Amino acid sequence: MLTALLASKSRLRFTGRDALVALLGACSLLLFSHIYRLRPSPFLLPFPHATPAQLGLTTAPGDVPQGFTLTPPNDHAIPGRLWVAPPPARGVVPSTLLQHAAGWTMLTNLYLSNGTFFIVSDQGGFDEGYWPQRRLMIATGLPGYHDNGHLREPTDQTMQILTVDDARKRWGERVWDIEGLSIINTDPDQFLKHYYHVAAELLFGAERMLTNFDANPSPDGRVMAPMPDRIIFVHCDEEGFSDGPRFNQFFLPAMWPSITPMFKPTYDQLADLVRTPYKAYRFPAVLLIDRSAAFRGDPTGSTARTPAGPWILGGGHYGTGGEGRNQFWYESARRRVGTFAGVPQRVLDMGLRAMDPQLAEGERDAPVITYISRQRSRRRLVEEDHRRLVAALEELCRRKSWVLDVVHAEELSREEQLRRAARTVVMLGVHGNGLTHQLLMPPHPLSTVIELFYPGGYARDYEWTAGVLGKAYFGIQNDTLVGPPDIPDFSYPDGFHGTAIPVHAETVVRVVQDRLEGRLQRQHWNGHPGVGY
Repeated sequence: MLTALLASKSRLRFTGRDALVALLGACSLLLFSHIYRLRPSPFLLPFPHATPAQLGLTTAPGDVPQGFTLTPPNDHAIPGRLWVAPPPARGVVPSTLLQHAAGWTMLTNLYLSNGTFFIVSDQGGFDEGYWPQRRLMIATGLPGYHDNGHLREPTDQTMQILTVDDARKRWGERVWDIEGLSIINTDPDQFLKHYYHVAAELLFGAERMLTNFDANPSPDGRVMAPMPDRIIFVHCDEEGFSDGPRFNQFFLPAMWPSITPMFKPTYDQLADLVRTPYKAYRFPAVLLIDRSAAFRGDPTGSTARTPAGPWILGGGHYGTGGEGRNQFWYESARRRVGTFAGVPQRVLDMGLRAMDPQLAEGERDAPVITYISRQRSRRRLVEEDHRRLVAALEELCRRKSWVLDVVHAEELSREEQLRRAARTVVMLGVHGNGLTHQLLMPPHPLSTVIELFYPGGYARDYEWTAGVLGKAYFGIQNDTLVGPPDIPDFSYPDGFHGTAIPVHAETVVRVVQDRLEGRLQRQHWNGHPGVGY
């Protein structure tokens, strides 16, 4: 049978018509690939409403940055979307700086060779006008302790700048692309094991950097911002990225469902493939993030919050928290995570219905007060004070027809915890990771975070996050109200992490009632020159 089949094939003739059909097919494939940009990496064009100085960008909004290309509108691409443009195959292409704050650097064409990151540029060296100081971009990946700062200073082994000619002499055409937009994080696992430091610092700051390209984010979550293809943890393995309830593993794909995480073991294998000075990998578009480098800059140095630099780059300063372009800059991320957690559309829109004028149709919702109880954890209230607080809140909500939700996180799934947060107008609780859930709270005009401290204690984690999201914030030390505009210094007295934190229930209830009835207003904070919300 095989012999007969081969004989029949030998009688087939290739005609002129066959040649024409083959030529038309090849042309169609080429045209399709050109129009639809097979295997694209999205990078969205910003609205042309702000100046580069206002956004801290080297590329003006509305311009196509070097290293990107504008695609035509079609069924698979938003009109005006930018894609990472593939550089010439295996050739050296200069690097360009898109935006930078200490510890947060967005650039094109970063190279990896022989264990070192390389910038290729004829624009001079570090701190010579175009490129920032190296120490404000990257560190060595060691944990951050008070006595090892000198060991975290980057060297030529960490990062270098090569001229275009030197790079071409070194690598020639032996350059291979890691396509798309990569987030490269060079932190150790010291803080990556914590939900707050990942969700409300690392991913929060990354979202700010990406949305800085949009001068006018939409109330419904539409934002012209790039979506990363991967996140690389250079010095952290998967276990080092794991917090107890595993919210880190939930939040990352919830924010960017298409993202691929690459942890240290896999990165080491990748780096070993170019463990020679004569060939390199190129990352066409990169957001480089380093916590130690962030703390060397003024924004983080004066707030102890690593996303403070990206916040300022996007126009964040005193009086702008929750105002103008800073009102809805995080709304896209909130909705992406909320949808992933199963939050219904009506709940996602409840903040918009509460605005005047309404930005979403429907009847306004009764305010939900969510008390995150820590009575089964190591840092908690005096038990009798906790009971008085719950009873007082229940009485308040009964009188006012409001809704009280007392949450015991250990009894709920991750999704259910986030669904509860997504309908919350007032969130209160003892200082702790549960207050990170404020990231899911709606942009409601009365949105409020109340944090309970041991007397004399104060930390800025949740206050600063609330401020840049446009929420009111009130700290309570037993019966004393603290917080913006005149915040106290960081303080962790004996008892701060203890099991006998006192709270005056009547003080908490008065703050909740006065806030929801309009007698307590949101306050801005003005700190170090240029740093505030």
